[in-house]
Amino acid sequence: MDAFGNAALDFLNDNNDEFIYVESKTMEDDVIPVKHLFRSLDQMPYCEQKAIEIAKGKVLDVGGGVGSHCLVLQEKGLDTTMLDFSPGLCEASTKRGVKNVIEADFFKWKTDQKFDTLLFMMNGIGIGGSFELFQKTIVRSFELLNEGGQILFDSTDIAFCYELEDGSLSLPLNLDYTGFVEFKLTYKNQEDSWFNWAYYDADKIIELLGDAYNFEIIHQEKPAYTGRITKK
Repeated sequence: MDAFGNAALDFLNDNNDEFIYVESKTMEDDVIPVKHLFRSLDQMPYCEQKAIEIAKGKVLDVGGGVGSHCLVLQEKGLDTTMLDFSPGLCEASTKRGVKNVIEADFFKWKTDQKFDTLLFMMNGIGIGGSFELFQKTIVRSFELLNEGGQILFDSTDIAFCYELEDGSLSLPLNLDYTGFVEFKLTYKNQEDSWFNWAYYDADKIIELLGDAYNFEIIHQEKPAYTGRITKK
């Protein structure tokens, strides 16, 4: 099952304004209107707009979805490649006019290409939902970046989801970090498998990066922010 991919292709084929249902084991369930995936630049959260504004050089959009960010970057004249493991999303992006689309797993993709900016939008830096996979994401990213390259991402501190009236946090049992979540997607009564994700607050990013990298907050709209990571 490819919930996002199938929903995107249905939307393109007949403008079917359905919803993707998001079930969580730790947070409140949610719904995503399919048309939200197809937002234009002025419909994007400002944290995303800011990342697009400062993207430079040759850009790799990791987990690029239906290509909305890539299309904006193409219009700006940047050499942009979209990478996603979803066949449906890659097909939808190609149909929308994204010039360079690669269907592959970010960690397994074999390439000699180098980039100046890696883009992780919609909390994409939280892929895999573990501290170990965050470290792996950073290492892999800098394997793909030219010297002086940058990682741009948006993330959200979701601790407020567990905040009580007195300001203390009430965490679910066995939750090691407030930003860890487990999701399952359903589209037209077809279910994807459960998967792990993470929403990293800025302090946790600093802790996980250690001394080898620079981190700065480019823009903040609490609890969301735009971050940039570079190598020292």
